[in-house]
Amino acid sequence: MIWIDRGWQPVAIGFVPSEKAWDQEMKTLGLSDPWPSKPYSAGHTQWIEDRKTGEGRIYVVISDGGERDAFEVISTIVHEAVHVWQFLCRHIGEADPGIEMEAYGIQYITEKLIDAYTSSQGKGRKWL
Repeated sequence: MIWIDRGWQPVAIGFVPSEKAWDQEMKTLGLSDPWPSKPYSAGHTQWIEDRKTGEGRIYVVISDGGERDAFEVISTIVHEAVHVWQFLCRHIGEADPGIEMEAYGIQYITEKLIDAYTSSQGKGRKWL
């Protein structure tokens, strides 16, 4: 698991680099949710509440990254970052965030997910 710097966000946001990391995290949480790999799905974002602490956690998976080019991976990360933002807004009860707040929030989440992806998948920023 790679936890991104959450800044002001009241939830933990994790990039899941592999099925093994997913399985370990589910075990830690006492859950048995299966690896969210679905045919024709480039990514997946999931909200899970830690039963022990009550803390909200958002998990991001990028599927088949090794078989896709940088553009496809980055567009998937942006897509999943929007879902992270949506979960976050729902959690804090924000139905209508300001447009700059939303843009900066999604940008920040995207940048952190790109960093997590490149560092965990053996692809430096030059790959982009």
